[in-house]
Amino acid sequence: MRRAIFLDRDGVINYHVSNLSKEEQFEMFPYSPSAIKRINDAGYLAIIATNQPVIAKGFCTLEELERIHDKMLQAIRSAGARIDGLYVCPHHPEKGFPGEIPELKIDCECRKPKPGMLLQAAKEHDIDLASSWMIGDSVVDVAAGKAAGTKTVQIRSGGNSSKAERELIGKVFPDIYADNIEDAISKILGGHR
Repeated sequence: MRRAIFLDRDGVINYHVSNLSKEEQFEMFPYSPSAIKRINDAGYLAIIATNQPVIAKGFCTLEELERIHDKMLQAIRSAGARIDGLYVCPHHPEKGFPGEIPELKIDCECRKPKPGMLLQAAKEHDIDLASSWMIGDSVVDVAAGKAAGTKTVQIRSGGNSSKAERELIGKVFPDIYADNIEDAISKILGGHR
């Protein structure tokens, strides 16, 4: 079985923008590609698991999301790094957004804090979750990692303030805190110092 480092997207790989829905809004942290390269070089799979409720809310089409992800993946490849898997939850349980997509307004198993995306990746990539990590900027990410059986890092470079986040604050805690993805990878590879 293989080890993985699961990564949230917004606030971890790129600057957090509320309801990011256009390619031009996507701006990667300058240190993200080299941090992902360190994941690759250390023998971990690099897997992104991201909630993208902008799809269900009708703010962004799947084609627009694909363009955003193409931009991200190209920048990562340009640094000699790779993403081994990209998992997206397009759902959102709350209704009432103009232009929302009714069939995506569901309480699914993939939307973090549920562990569905991580469990799916583990099955598809033969991942040992107990020797893997989840890095996120929110308690929602930490809760998903813990539910899947990974170790967790919460980084401070994000800006998540969802309803689910507010409900979990003070109830779920990461194994370690880090300033950003670069610091998180250094702590994981250095044995949590």
